[in-house]
Amino acid sequence: MLRSKFFTWCGSSLIGHVALFEIGFSIAMGILAVLVNYAEGTLTLAWAWHIVLVSAVGGAAMAVVIRYAVTLPFLKRHGDGS
Repeated sequence: MLRSKFFTWCGSSLIGHVALFEIGFSIAMGILAVLVNYAEGTLTLAWAWHIVLVSAVGGAAMAVVIRYAVTLPFLKRHGDGS
């Protein structure tokens, strides 16, 4: 199991979930989208900023949904893992 302080904090707070999803989802999807657009030759500065904004907001929204739909019910059923 992942028992580091960072993952414990991520599992125990909404801000932690947002930080985890921004690191794990938003950065990866933003880089992928920028690279794909660059390879297709359709990347502009305005489009790159749009990609960054959408991936950041999408990561935060995904974190909130996962927190309330998955993590909290799991913790209620199984306790805090101690």
